[in-house]
Amino acid sequence: MSGSSKGLTWRSLLLGLGCVLLISLGAPYSIWMVGSSEITWSYFPVGVGFPFFLIALVNALTRRLRPASGLSPAEQITILSMGLVTSGIPVFIAGYILAVISKPYYGATPENDWAGYVQPYLPDWAIPGNEAMRSFYEGLPSGQSLPLGAWLGPLAWWLSLMLAVYFVCFCLVVILRRQWVEHERLVFPLTEVPRLLTETAPGEAVPAIFRDRLFWLGAALPLFIILFNIISYFQPGFAQIAIYQDYPVEIVRGLPPINLIVYFPGVGFAYLASTNILFSIWFFHLLSMAETALINWASLTTTPDPFVWGNTPTLSWQGFGAFAAMVVWSLWMGRNHLAAVWRQVFRGSRELDESQELVSYRLAVLGGAASILYILGWLWQSGMELHVAVLYLVGVLVIYLGITRLVIQSGVYYLTTPLSSQAMVLALTGTASLQPQSLVGLSLTYAWCGDIQSVFMPSAAHAARLNEMSPQRRGLGLAIGIAVVVGMLVSFYFMLYLCYQYGAGNFRSWIYDPGAGAGGTAFDAVVRQVRDPIGTDWGKLGYFGLGSLIFSLMSICQYRFHWWPLHPVGLALASVWMIQRVALSVFLAWAFKTIALRLGGVALYRQLRPFFIGMVAGFFIGVGISYAVDAIWFFGKGHYILNG
Repeated sequence: MSGSSKGLTWRSLLLGLGCVLLISLGAPYSIWMVGSSEITWSYFPVGVGFPFFLIALVNALTRRLRPASGLSPAEQITILSMGLVTSGIPVFIAGYILAVISKPYYGATPENDWAGYVQPYLPDWAIPGNEAMRSFYEGLPSGQSLPLGAWLGPLAWWLSLMLAVYFVCFCLVVILRRQWVEHERLVFPLTEVPRLLTETAPGEAVPAIFRDRLFWLGAALPLFIILFNIISYFQPGFAQIAIYQDYPVEIVRGLPPINLIVYFPGVGFAYLASTNILFSIWFFHLLSMAETALINWASLTTTPDPFVWGNTPTLSWQGFGAFAAMVVWSLWMGRNHLAAVWRQVFRGSRELDESQELVSYRLAVLGGAASILYILGWLWQSGMELHVAVLYLVGVLVIYLGITRLVIQSGVYYLTTPLSSQAMVLALTGTASLQPQSLVGLSLTYAWCGDIQSVFMPSAAHAARLNEMSPQRRGLGLAIGIAVVVGMLVSFYFMLYLCYQYGAGNFRSWIYDPGAGAGGTAFDAVVRQVRDPIGTDWGKLGYFGLGSLIFSLMSICQYRFHWWPLHPVGLALASVWMIQRVALSVFLAWAFKTIALRLGGVALYRQLRPFFIGMVAGFFIGVGISYAVDAIWFFGKGHYILNG
């Protein structure tokens, strides 16, 4: 096997690490310093797509001139995968952990009474001392060095926790990949873009998509809009094409407005998904709008939960019921495969070919189990009662599995969960029965699983799917591990540098707001829960059960009746606030694909794919150019385009 046919080579590793550094440094710098676009808030974000497209384009030119010198498709997939698995680290891991653990002493006031309700129950080993927190939020005085000593101990514990969480997610992907790919034949729409950008026909040096005019026409559409709008950066008042701005329209009086905003990558990725899923997504979105109006009219609302961003808490609980039922049904459908994995690990069976997986099933099962035990021990030592830690971790894994399944099945690349695991735990147990240290320990988990976006598991699932293009399957697992470790170390250090250099309180970010922020949201919730304890919330659990029941009935119809038009996945997505922003994009993708299939069948659908993939690439390039313009000419006063 030649070196160029392998996925993990020195050049792919170095280029992959370059992408890791670009993401780790560029993501927080963009939103919190430059004030530009958010480049990592999706499951195929700009921070990954922009450099990957440039690499694919340069590689195509290189292979045209010197075919033996170009990167192989497997090498390009390694580079992409290293970027994807890093994308959630800078903001949603390093950013949030620092925002929460820096706050309990610095943010304490006589009014919020954290000194009485929070500070006595904090695990000292996981929280830095208060002496270095003022300069963290206000900036270091001239001549002082970065106080790393105050952070090394706590961050070492948090880093160990996050590596264990990531490894559990990685192991679950290894265990379930064959079920998703071979048995259920899920589509993985997001992987079609890198596959077509790297795949070459026998005897060809350049991927066919680069020679397709439809691809460049699709890329020109979002790129032209962004470049045209950049003129207004330099000439305020110059006309803009406002396609990327919120444009709410009230269709029916009393119903929530429809947001007429177009995500070009959302249209492009969704075009590659199944039409019945796309139809169900926007159908249930419209239905949820009517349900929202009915709930508000009948005053059937529930109390809101921290870090849950849905417009209607009642629908969030119903949606989370559907979300959890989806995960349970998917595991039930995979029961035969899971049993085969069990026999292979514990009975020495060889009925499954492990050579196609990132690691062996034995390592995945035993390593994943050991990591779960470590996570539970960590949570228990942080203050949680053991049953609370178990319930919480089950909820986290349900969320991660659910988001992963939705992304690889629906093509919705910008997505979160209807509800947090913490909210589910508190609804089940109530707050009256929990010790204060359990509530404080639970509040600390908002640092890594509160605002749940850009999680690791979908990226690992896409990497595992794309790894089928590589003849060297196990090398990608090592590349992913290196990317995660380097990404976490660089992200934590760079975030500490930015916070002490400029003062975190001066960032363009709500999570570092000195008077509130992510830490304030978490710890204020503890004070409310201790002061006003409640029992099990049967109202919320009732809506959760209703969502689970409806999803289960729809699943039965989906698998029993071939004529059934609605896919239950749409119900699991309906209450997620992000769907309000991408619903029009999903509708457009459904309309285009439906028309194409009816007019020209599968042949026309395939013929049009390059146009929609071009829309994704053009958007990535446009946002990358906009970021560069902001960083050079408008530092601190950048121009936000879209999430991800």
